[in-house]
Amino acid sequence: MHVKPIKMRWLTGGVNYSYLLTTQDRSKSWLIDSAEVAEVLPHLSNSEMDSIEAIVNTHHHYDHAGGNIAMLAALKKQIGRTVKVIAGSGNSPAASDIPKHLQRYSLGDLEITCIRTPCHTQDSVCYHVKDSDTNEQALFTGDTLFTAGCGRFFEGTAEEMDTALNDRIPKGVQEPNWNITRVFPGHEYTKSNVKFVRKAVYPNLGDNKSFDELEKFCEGHEVTTGHFTLTDEMQFNPFMKLNDPLVRKAVSDHKNAFTHAQVMNQLRKMKNAA
Repeated sequence: MHVKPIKMRWLTGGVNYSYLLTTQDRSKSWLIDSAEVAEVLPHLSNSEMDSIEAIVNTHHHYDHAGGNIAMLAALKKQIGRTVKVIAGSGNSPAASDIPKHLQRYSLGDLEITCIRTPCHTQDSVCYHVKDSDTNEQALFTGDTLFTAGCGRFFEGTAEEMDTALNDRIPKGVQEPNWNITRVFPGHEYTKSNVKFVRKAVYPNLGDNKSFDELEKFCEGHEVTTGHFTLTDEMQFNPFMKLNDPLVRKAVSDHKNAFTHAQVMNQLRKMKNAA
């Protein structure tokens, strides 16, 4: 498979990503979260536009789904046909396919599983992609899972985010695939997440060696999307390490008495205030 990240809203602080997911032979593609059409189109060749089978949203927020109608029009003009819009609910403009949890799609040789992860929005969906020919795998997580972080609980609860990150995503991807599944989030928030985690959770070098490596990587790279796997997240992302003694210490659970949801809630409150 091929994954092309396309920067959107970087000059205005949004640091969003759209993604072009393409089969290995480049014959078929999905265009994911192409909210800013004027910023996305210049990065698509005519052949890439010709290959697009669907516009896909991870959730309905305007900075992910707001370009659906304009992109449909641009594609119709280029390729002479209307493509599907796959999204978690009718709140995404022009949504035509609303997948159920664990529903699968085929895109050429790619098998794609839709993992519904309600919390950031109730219609949040993560898309797990497997290429059986190359053994490559990818997970497009929108605003649910960020590198070393997670999204705000705009339409859900801490319990729902715990379920999303620590139950639905791991089970949907399946354990044998965790260490080869690269994570592609909806925003480039890694440096700010690392800054928070270093201050609040792992203040000392050596507290978490995987996190130390992530911090070092961030020092030399502006773009981090796709560089880390789901296994990596489980090793350094505190929102996926709710039983880690240092995470519980960070949220003042000195007696190890908090539920997962309570740890998640307090950790997110701390991040919101950072």
